[in-house]
Amino acid sequence: MNKRNILLVTIALFSINLSAQVNYPSVEKGLSFKSKDEKVKMGFSFRVQSLASYQNDLEGNSQDMKAMVRRMRLKSKGYIYSPKFEYKLELALSNRDQGNAKDAAQVSAGSKIVLDAVLKYHLGKKQQIWFGQTKLPGNRERVISSMALQFVDRSNVNSKFNIDRDFGVQYRLKQDIGNMPLKIAAAITTGEGRNITANNELSGMAYTGRVEFYPFGSFTKKGDYFSADLMREEKGKLAIAATYSYNQNTTRSAGQLGRFVYANDTTDAYSLNDMSTLFIDAIYKYNGLSIMAEYANRTLSKDISGFSSGTGYVGQVGYLLKNNYEVSGRYTSVDLAKGLGPTSNVTEYTIGLSKYIVGHKLKVQSDVAYIDDASETLANYRIRFQIELGI
Repeated sequence: MNKRNILLVTIALFSINLSAQVNYPSVEKGLSFKSKDEKVKMGFSFRVQSLASYQNDLEGNSQDMKAMVRRMRLKSKGYIYSPKFEYKLELALSNRDQGNAKDAAQVSAGSKIVLDAVLKYHLGKKQQIWFGQTKLPGNRERVISSMALQFVDRSNVNSKFNIDRDFGVQYRLKQDIGNMPLKIAAAITTGEGRNITANNELSGMAYTGRVEFYPFGSFTKKGDYFSADLMREEKGKLAIAATYSYNQNTTRSAGQLGRFVYANDTTDAYSLNDMSTLFIDAIYKYNGLSIMAEYANRTLSKDISGFSSGTGYVGQVGYLLKNNYEVSGRYTSVDLAKGLGPTSNVTEYTIGLSKYIVGHKLKVQSDVAYIDDASETLANYRIRFQIELGI
């Protein structure tokens, strides 16, 4: 029996044993299964981003053209035995998501397919304990799903400073102070990023905390964590947040991301550094208007070649028209010091156009960017086009 038939038989047997009730209420909620005794609930979804991009300098001497499946994801979430035991799984199937050249030795030379594998235990209606691998409570732009972005992709600030995913324990709390909602998140993790199998003996741990305030009340349908004002908030809604992460004795150039840094150009001893990262972000939505801004700052305890530090700022604004077209603009500035070298300054100006056919589940997006890199003689321009499909 070939692998395909084995997989089909396994799925069939699982479905029979589960005695599940199949439910597909809408595109937004996806496909779900629930056992007749209601002790197991499993939701399934997928999404695909098909991207075409073109970049060149202003004199046409540095052409870069790509077309690819930028992201392809499979997701499952639900609960086991009781709604108190919630889980989330997410797999990355595109080659762009699985590259491991920067950390091949530390991930057993395997593809990094697993994005999320986390158990969420509900202590009550307002508190949860998470265990496993998932996103850290970092900057808003990173925590917003790549499916729910206002532009074709996240900004250069996120690319250079975000703390991504890690393995460990997280605590989540939702609380009201008078009429103002408050969210608090804290995490203790390995500090080396996702899917690491190497010995963590020399490295320290990462400690992350985030607090969010909602002065005008909660957003409609969790609108603080998707871009564009698709809900057309009838009253202005604002979220203000700050995150601080301390990664002790990290061995990677950007903490949970980047290349592993070795001492004296050898592969038998790591360089160790303490890395502190601060994020301050805010998002505002009202009647189709959305505004988001973030500030990032990373510092190091030691000036060691291979590690990066610096600051970044991104601000973006969009307006959703009544025909579900959205026009948007974004300004991005990054000052990054790599190791002991000079600081690199990169500024981007981006204009975007999106058509939301079924919200973020089915949309067409394009953007044009002007990129001014102080280390380059000429500025660059970039054109991107992407179709997103998911359930």
